[in-house]
Amino acid sequence: MSRGQYTSGPDGRDWRADPEAEATATATAIAGLRRRLRRPGTLEHPAVKHELRMLEEQVFITVQATMHGKHESSQTPAHSRHDGEQISDAFGFDLRPDPLAAATPEQFIRTLWQYKVWSGDPSWRKMAARAEQRVVHSTMHAAMNGNALPKLDVVKAIIIGCGGNDDDLRTFVTAWRRLEAARITGPSLGSDFLAAPVATLELVPTS
Repeated sequence: MSRGQYTSGPDGRDWRADPEAEATATATAIAGLRRRLRRPGTLEHPAVKHELRMLEEQVFITVQATMHGKHESSQTPAHSRHDGEQISDAFGFDLRPDPLAAATPEQFIRTLWQYKVWSGDPSWRKMAARAEQRVVHSTMHAAMNGNALPKLDVVKAIIIGCGGNDDDLRTFVTAWRRLEAARITGPSLGSDFLAAPVATLELVPTS
């Protein structure tokens, strides 16, 4: 095989000629990227968010190509994507609902509805199927039409059913935990508790 058939990297070397060296260099670059992402404010920059989404999409396509034993272009048509995969908003937009802004169970449930719509408004049965029937569709529907904070396993099934990723799950679980903790440690002690007696102060006359 002639040298011209190899794919050259930015440094002019043929990475296919030494895949082990290329893998080591790639791992080093990823480690450096992870260190950079720890810096305050870096992840919030729009350009960084955009490139991370592009990287995520490229990794997904590469993994899919490996699983199917063939190479696929990064320009995979939208109709060939996995049915449950979330598609990020366009660059410069972030319309994904934020459950961390919810201060009450009602607001949390409203955010779940917004997330369902943002995800393409899948049917309840499709959501239950995506969640592998961990929670049946009728339970999801009842939870999102109630006023009480849904159980955590129901929340997780809803997010998975909408095609949510690990970041979405983590965000909704964190919001749920905060609301549940506030409910348990609320100011009301209940009617079974009596107020502590207040000591009576007596004034002692001075001579």
